[in-house]
Amino acid sequence: MNKKFILILLCISSILITGCSSSKQIDKASIAETITVGEKDGKTCYTFFLLSSSDSPVFTSVFAESFEEACEKAKSEYIPNLSLSKLELFITEERLADKTFKTDIKYMSEKPYFSPLMYVTLCDANLTEKLVNDKMLPKQVEEHLVLIKNKSKGLSVNSLSIFNNFFSDINQEFSVSYINSNNELKVETKVIKDEK
Repeated sequence: MNKKFILILLCISSILITGCSSSKQIDKASIAETITVGEKDGKTCYTFFLLSSSDSPVFTSVFAESFEEACEKAKSEYIPNLSLSKLELFITEERLADKTFKTDIKYMSEKPYFSPLMYVTLCDANLTEKLVNDKMLPKQVEEHLVLIKNKSKGLSVNSLSIFNNFFSDINQEFSVSYINSNNELKVETKVIKDEK
């Protein structure tokens, strides 16, 4: 009886003492929900919008030449506990589409923690500026993307469909969504011509 009691006590104490050494506490994680790609002072800027209970958007901007570099920089210099597993929306300014769109989508497809159903869209320069002031804007963008996806079956609105179009041998051009935010949010379509 004494031996069983001591054994149970040792097991419980070993669990309490050792804990989970390689775990990541959720309250310390910085979870990115939306990422925008824009241009500031002639440089490409990736902005990570983080999940937060604050009334205003919480974000960190990183200057980088690619999304891969931006993620590495963000984790090493700005957001050490950055989590990208809940990323729902990736928005690129239209003028940077040729420079970043294809390489960023390819990088996302190679990493298992990015959802292949993550929404990807182009936008005007005004939208990236508006996002830093309006916390509800990403949800409105997603709602618009869902509506246009249901209306236009051939439109590529997620990373998987865009990846398939870029890297298949069949298509030479395809359509993606474009958010026009000049007066109010309006979703249009833009044709991407892929040079194979």
